Amino acid sequence: MNSTPRWSLASVRRFDIIYAQRRNPYLVAWWSASFPGFGHLLMYKNTMGVLLTLSEVMINSLASINLAMVYSFCGKFEMAKQVLQPLWVYGYMIIYFFAIWDSYRCALETNKHYELAILENARFPNQLMRATGIQFIEKKSPLTAALCSFFFPGLGQLYNKHIWLGFYGIFWWWVYVTFSHFYEAVLALILGHNRLVSNILHPQWLLFMPSVLGGAIYHSYTSAIEQNRLFRISQRQYLTDYYRLARSSVYDVTSGGNHPLWIVGTFEHSTELEQALSIIEHSGIHSSRIIPILMDIDADKSLSIVDQRFDKTAKAVEIGLASATACGVFGISVGFILAWGPIIWGIISGIGGFLLGFSIGLVLKNKHRFYNKPNILPEVTVLVQYELAEDEALIKQTFWKYKALTVGKIEKPIHPLHFKPSNNAL
Repeated sequence: MNSTPRWSLASVRRFDIIYAQRRNPYLVAWWSASFPGFGHLLMYKNTMGVLLTLSEVMINSLASINLAMVYSFCGKFEMAKQVLQPLWVYGYMIIYFFAIWDSYRCALETNKHYELAILENARFPNQLMRATGIQFIEKKSPLTAALCSFFFPGLGQLYNKHIWLGFYGIFWWWVYVTFSHFYEAVLALILGHNRLVSNILHPQWLLFMPSVLGGAIYHSYTSAIEQNRLFRISQRQYLTDYYRLARSSVYDVTSGGNHPLWIVGTFEHSTELEQALSIIEHSGIHSSRIIPILMDIDADKSLSIVDQRFDKTAKAVEIGLASATACGVFGISVGFILAWGPIIWGIISGIGGFLLGFSIGLVLKNKHRFYNKPNILPEVTVLVQYELAEDEALIKQTFWKYKALTVGKIEKPIHPLHFKPSNNAL
């Protein structure tokens, strides 16, 4: 066990939980192109990401980049030329392409560090208690995180315990909806005043919103998946360390004169699993009689480094969100000259872009997967040896109470020393 790992996998802070994770460099570069700074925030290079996002808002506004984009998509090229401010455009383009290049470069390097951290398998704390509050690693719902960010960017980050980033996102979303007059336009649309929507909205600030919304959803969704993975790694390390003695003494408890009796339960990695094991121990069954078996979900263990998602659908969602952002920007822009207006066309384009990207993600062949696996997998198998009938009932009840996937019983296992091959065996 390494007390001071060279390559750390995770760190629990007062107001954040940061962790190394493998990222697709092309998607990181895409989100930097969508909104400079987002690619760095995806890799938890928060200082660089915050400064780049601030420069994007400031310089983009001074140069009127978004306003020129709207005019360009609408075919009003002369107006686009008139609103652009050359004094700011040239500097903006240099910073813009630097953000894309640097995020791509950092993603390549971070992936190497992530692989080293996985191979080092160093332990990391999963809880921090301070006067400011308690921070701990727990399983998250990626869908819940995405929905929180969808309704108000920043809330998904708060759900994932990225406190500073969450409130940073909430603050700027209020800025965007205030200066774009988005909520006023939505109210006019609901009241049936569709013709007023285009006049109410401010294109310069409105065009920030698709990228911010898509980036917030993407960040919260993938962060929830990675926290689940981190929880799984931490729990496997704990079970390996704590029950190492029990696993090494398995033959001692099975070599007696009487056949041992076993209860077998299968679980997902969860906090409930540790609760079940603790309750069984406190009921009088010694830890040496509890044997957790950590199950591999792939024949090739290198996939734990290469493929961090475990789910092809998650990759399709990532592509879908990137596509929805691009299509949403285009739909909002042309919506200023179309009958239904920028809000409705932005929604239509965003949904259409997501479905297109999601479909492409599902169609693309996944080189690490040749068949679909069920959504719920038994990741840990627990064997508990008992002697009394009342212990059997207690163990089964505890397993079911704490979300065991399956529970079974072994009454007369065949000991390896008692096995005699048949004379006809090859």
